[in-house]
Amino acid sequence: MESGAERRLLAEAEAALPAVLRGIRPGLLTGVSAVEQDGRRFFELGTTAGDRIELRLDTAALPQPLLARTFTNTTTDRYVVQLADTLRPELAGQVLSREVGELLAVRDRATVGARVPLDSLLTPGATLPAHPELSDADRGRAEEFNYLAARMNDADLGAAERLDARHRFSELVDESGLRPRSPATDASHAIELYAADIRQDVVRPLLRAGAREAMAGLAQPVERLDPADARAVVEARAARAAEGAAPVVPPGFTMPGLRPDGSPVPRAELDRAAAEAAERRTSLSGRTLEELRARQAELPEGRHPQYELMIGGGAALAARSPDMLLVDARGRWHVDPIEAIVQSADQVRHLRQSGMGDPYQFADPQQRVPLPALQLWEDTAAVRGPLVDGRAELRVGAEGRLLAEISPADGSDPVTVEVKGSPLIATGIPPEIVPGADRQVPTVPEATERLAEGLAALGAPEAAAARERLLSLPEGQDRAAASLAVLADAGVSDSLAASGDPRVAGAMETLRATAAWEEARAAAPGRVLMGDEVGDGDYDPSVAKDWVIAGVGGAAIANAEIILQARPDSRVFMVGKDAPFVLHNDAQYTTLRAKHDAEYGGDGRLVTFSGRYLGAVGTVTAPDGRVRLAALDSSGRSLGVEGDAYVACLGRVSRLPHAVDSVESWARSAGGEVRGELRFDKDRQYLGYRLEFEAHGQRHACDVTGAASRMLPTHVFGREDTARLAVLNDKTTPPESGNVAAGFMATALQGSHLARHTAAEREQRQGPPSTNGPAGAAGPVDAQRAASAAARSRSAPRTTPGQNRPAAPGTAVPPPHLRNRPGPEPGRGRGPGA
Repeated sequence: MESGAERRLLAEAEAALPAVLRGIRPGLLTGVSAVEQDGRRFFELGTTAGDRIELRLDTAALPQPLLARTFTNTTTDRYVVQLADTLRPELAGQVLSREVGELLAVRDRATVGARVPLDSLLTPGATLPAHPELSDADRGRAEEFNYLAARMNDADLGAAERLDARHRFSELVDESGLRPRSPATDASHAIELYAADIRQDVVRPLLRAGAREAMAGLAQPVERLDPADARAVVEARAARAAEGAAPVVPPGFTMPGLRPDGSPVPRAELDRAAAEAAERRTSLSGRTLEELRARQAELPEGRHPQYELMIGGGAALAARSPDMLLVDARGRWHVDPIEAIVQSADQVRHLRQSGMGDPYQFADPQQRVPLPALQLWEDTAAVRGPLVDGRAELRVGAEGRLLAEISPADGSDPVTVEVKGSPLIATGIPPEIVPGADRQVPTVPEATERLAEGLAALGAPEAAAARERLLSLPEGQDRAAASLAVLADAGVSDSLAASGDPRVAGAMETLRATAAWEEARAAAPGRVLMGDEVGDGDYDPSVAKDWVIAGVGGAAIANAEIILQARPDSRVFMVGKDAPFVLHNDAQYTTLRAKHDAEYGGDGRLVTFSGRYLGAVGTVTAPDGRVRLAALDSSGRSLGVEGDAYVACLGRVSRLPHAVDSVESWARSAGGEVRGELRFDKDRQYLGYRLEFEAHGQRHACDVTGAASRMLPTHVFGREDTARLAVLNDKTTPPESGNVAAGFMATALQGSHLARHTAAEREQRQGPPSTNGPAGAAGPVDAQRAASAAARSRSAPRTTPGQNRPAAPGTAVPPPHLRNRPGPEPGRGRGPGA
């Protein structure tokens, strides 16, 4: 729910937007109108080319020092600008000018398929890229200069407002490397001045007349500014220094995607690079297993090697510390038959901020990012510390220690380690739900628990006997059918139904749906599948020509693509309610339908039946005796859609990761507690959740992150936490972006936030590194003025950290005839060739 301050900020931003747009592209946009549609409020921008652009403004908690974040979807021409919910409303126009300038730069580039400049040129210091050019962020910064210059010269503003705009313009010059920061007496001054000249030459064509004039007067060494401007610069620099040390970051690693010599892997070499990374990973896994077994051999009976532990990987490897033992099954993107993720490079451009990889390295702006790129990134991150390819399950040992049983993927004997601290679990999205199961009581164990409670409440002897039989049934397949038989034999089903408890009714529905599912799988082996089986490549595409997919969401369309690609004569019938809005925004959905859905002009191999509410799977015997599978409604009636195979993609079960099942059982069987708590960093970024298991006076904790943390188990977390996380997920990945909170980009960014948070906690425990204090102070300043400048600086827009990689190594050394080159006189510009 938005606060009053957020509503005021959005109102100010919406009021400023039309003027910002007119100022940025007076020749591009033909109109701006606010639209309310399907619960969304956005602005529709018309262009002279007849295009329709959607822009939505929102607020969000953003990591410092971000004041805004923009999601760009050049596939659907939908964009979302999120303003930091701490932003002062009067700064909304300035921040919007930068963000809108950047998103239009992204859009322009994608329209013509231009190369993506990744290095930011407008950064302080003497370092320049080998080929100076403006990034998308730099182009946004240019529009920020234009906006501030317009305010400096706006006669309708008061003198104080115009002066404030001038000071902000000057501070932006400082932050953009457009004036040297070192004193004129320093040896580095001339080199910084030369670099500033180069940057000015490159950015000048994007500046309008007022900004060029202001730049000429203010982009000077501080010694050449007039006293008032020089004082403002000194105060701003002092304010930045007073803000404290830079945020703590974990030990840096080279971003995956480089050859051994440090050069980027070309696209033509991606498959080979991914294969080589996989070989390195397999080799390290073998060596780690040897080390674990050697260490185990040195320990007494009952003791095991101690390790910090991470279970699971994927994009969450951005959170992995090299000190952790990684145990990862190498699933998801390593086994998915799909050729590329469903997002384009533009849609996941923020991925670079996580350090996991550069989507533009292997895909054009509007192309989907190929799976070998993800495999290369993950395998490169995995070998930064000890690892075992395999699975791990946690348990509490006889002496109360937290242990991990590791089952290696190579089929060798399991190994056990003792877990140091709280293990990090990132095992991915939870399992899918059985068609027809009740979403409040979605699994057989939960249904059994609810029915046992209902039987106990009846109080009759036959109910007590049925309860005892129900609880004594063995786990595993056929338990649902056996449970229904117990209840029928005891004659208590009617009594349970008469109780009016919706949880009991839901439990019975889940048992019936699960029994139908298991019966269908037995009747049609290999042809009744969960979506994850197709997504993991664990199926045979030749077993059927006509496929029914239960569901019309993201998993359904992904599986449809896999099946249609695997067998050229196959047909897919998707059945369900309605495709979610986010699906209409990714780079896969509309393209696939245009290729195969006759409604979209395709070849007719894909047919979508929307507006249907599905129940359990049904079986039908064909005239030739072969079992066919049918989509049924919640009453068991046929929906008229049949096929040779059936794939369930109807959503997922909100449950704890499987790796902690034994620990949860340990706590609950002893009458202990299982507690959960959402975790955030100091910038209110969601890091995942913490679980605490307590029994027998002992306590163990686990941290869950990544996709596994995006669905909260309802038996541990309440409605308030669930509702809060739903809002956070929408902020993390607005549906217009084509991303989901459990997706690759969001998970990698969450992991990078967690890594920084963990590093900060470690530094806090161990103490900060020694420092001699800030160097290069500009001299004493009046305390009151410094405090005022500090407040202003804290609210001033800043460059997105990590948005662009550091410039290529190398200092910009000017040629001899420029090394002592004087700057222009105060108030005069640097013309071409000056």
